[in-house]
Parts: sequence; C-alpha cells; structure tokens
Amino acid sequence: MRDGGIARSGATMSAPDEYDLAAPKFDLLEMRSFRRDATLQYAVAQRSQQLRILFFASSAVVAAAAPWAAGALLPDVSILDARGLAGCAAASLLFGSLAARERGLRGKVLLRMERELAVGDLQISQTGSALGGGRPRALSALRGERRVVAISGSPGWLLAELRSAEVYRRRLEQSGVALVCVAFGEEAAWADASRAAEAAGWLWRPADASGWRGYFSDILTAKDGSAKAAAEEGAFFALSLRGRSCASGVGRVPWDELLGTKLPPIEPLSPSDPPAPASEEEAAVLAAQAALYDALRDVDAAAVRRLCSPEDDDEVLKYDATAGLRLSSQDATVAGETAFSTGLEFPAGGKGASLLCTQRWARDQAGGWRLAQHRTIPYTAQTDAAACLRCDRRGCVALQRTGAAGPAGMPGDGPA
Repeated sequence: MRDGGIARSGATMSAPDEYDLAAPKFDLLEMRSFRRDATLQYAVAQRSQQLRILFFASSAVVAAAAPWAAGALLPDVSILDARGLAGCAAASLLFGSLAARERGLRGKVLLRMERELAVGDLQISQTGSALGGGRPRALSALRGERRVVAISGSPGWLLAELRSAEVYRRRLEQSGVALVCVAFGEEAAWADASRAAEAAGWLWRPADASGWRGYFSDILTAKDGSAKAAAEEGAFFALSLRGRSCASGVGRVPWDELLGTKLPPIEPLSPSDPPAPASEEEAAVLAAQAALYDALRDVDAAAVRRLCSPEDDDEVLKYDATAGLRLSSQDATVAGETAFSTGLEFPAGGKGASLLCTQRWARDQAGGWRLAQHRTIPYTAQTDAAACLRCDRRGCVALQRTGAAGPAGMPGDGPA
C-alpha cells in the first residue's frame, strides 16, 4: 500500500498525485481549477443545485430548438406562428438566465468550499500551553474543538488589535476561540507584545507564517484585486466549530459584537467567577466597575451619576430593570488615561441568561476612573445574539444585528 492506494499485481501507478485531494482539477463550467476535495464535497452536498443547472440548461436548449424540431419532424404542417416563435425564444431566454444564475451560485459555493478546505491545512500552535507543548496543529484538526479568529495586518495594526482583544481574553476561552495574528512585516514592539500574549495562553502562533500571509493575500486579491488591504488596512475572518466561515471583514474587529453574534460561549457561564486583575491599575478599574454595578443593582441613580464622566452627568438611570443585577468574570486593561473593562451580567430573574458588558473609563484629575461609555450584548451558551444593547447617559437602545460593527470608542471600534 502506498499513498492511500493498493498496489496490485501487474498494475503500475503512472500518476503519483492521483489520490492527492488537494491537487487542482479543471472545472469546465467555471473555466478554472478547483481543489479535487472541493469538487467532491460539492458533488455530495449540492446535488439539488446540479440538477437545477441541468434542468434549466436543457430546458433552454429544448425551447430554442423547438421551432427547428417541429419543422424537421412535420415539414408540411405549420405548427408555430409568430407568437409561438416568440414564446419559444422567451422560454429559452428565461431558462438560460436561470441556468446562468445557478451556475454563478455554484461557482461561489465551490470557491467557499475551496477556501474552507485550504484554511483547514494551515497550522497554529499554542506556545503557552503546558499540554500542547507548542506542537503545531492543522485548523482542520481543531474542528469540533476550537473556533478560530485570524487577523492580518502590519505589526502596528496588529499591536492595536492585540490591545483591543486583551480585555476579552477570558471571553476567548469561554467561547473556545483560538486567536491567531498574521503580521505583514516585523517590528520589535509587536514581537514583544505577541510573545507575552502567547505566553499567557490566549494568543496562538501561526506555524507557517508565509503560508498564512499567502492565504490572506489570496482571499483579499480575489475580493478587490489587490492584497494591499492585508498589509495596510488589516483584515480578519472567523471560523465556527465546524470550520465554516462565520464572519469576515476588512478593518478593526468589533470584539463584543463578534463574540455575542457569532461566537457565543460553549458552556453555561457562572455568575460567581471572580475578577482577575493583572496589576494594581487594573484592580482600581475593576473596583470602579464593582461600584458601578453595586449602584445598578441597588437602582441608585445618584451613585451611578457620580461614577460617570462630567459630560455624562444627565439622567443615567431611569428604570429599575437593573435591580438585583449580578456581575462576574471581570477583566480590565489600562492604556495611559483610558481603561476598558468587561464582565458578565446576570439579570435577576434571567433564568441563567447572561450578557457581555464592556465599559470604557477615563482617568479624572484625582487619578480615579470615571465611566465614559458602556455597552452590553447577550452572551449565552449556544445562543447567537440578535441585537446589541448600546447605552449612554440617555439610556439604552437595542440595535438589530446588521453585521459586526460598532460605534467609536470601544475596543475594535476605533478611537472615540
């Protein structure tokens, strides 16, 4: 036995790549090559679409050939008048357009399948894992075990993305997300920050950086004809537990909305997880956050107002919906005069439902922290959020999901 084939007496293997499913195979309908495993997967999963293409195309041919066939079979009988010919032409055009539409959809499905199979060949390693020992693993081997979020960009871009993601490091674990960053270039600050995140265990390393860069360049070139966005604007994609693409975009990653709408927690969350500050500054931010939620729990509008920034001193607590609200699993990051915090909200009477909250804090003149922005989104195991709750001094508004995008000021949304 060799390469998945069985050698029989008198037989020779003249094509050594015959069983290489990743090898390209030319497709006549699309007039381009696709991976063999992509065409095989399509043939199994999309049989109805293949039948529709065959039906519409054959119907178009039959309608176009009907006048000629009628004349050849019955030369002495006038079957089709002008209206009949027009009807045959219209039917041929209709069925032809339907066949062309299905063919276009077929090409998109094949391209998606090929990209999902290609990304499954890429490898990552978790250098901070004592169990894994930094052993590279193909993304296809992580299906059913890990989701994946991959970000590409320049070192400076990735450094900003890493700082945005850091406050959600515990959410990444709760959602089973392997985060990997692919740098187009080198920079000392990025190298130091990525090594620290890898050592902490919440950032994975691309095992073959050139292969990852090639993949991002390919998909971005297919999108806009240029791979420039990969290096300068930054791009990202997310894979579900099944290895299917569930989100992608060019620009910043809006982390809370991506987690809530596409990457919910895998297991039920606990309302008693303790805060996890990594420094005294983070502990001070989490203390301000705890004071905020004590006031929300007690429906103390005056206390909430005292914790807000001066520009947010209007009415901040209008209803008693926050009575009995519990907070757990708190994390924070501090960058100069700005800090971010996250946590899990458990409303009273929520029957186990939880929300992911994110706050932006500004340092006041006394060195304390004042709330500048607050946002929550449903974040419950096995549930994709349909809306994001955005709040300011006027109250909160639920926005329907239209894709991963958020207002300025929060991690992944750009500067306020």
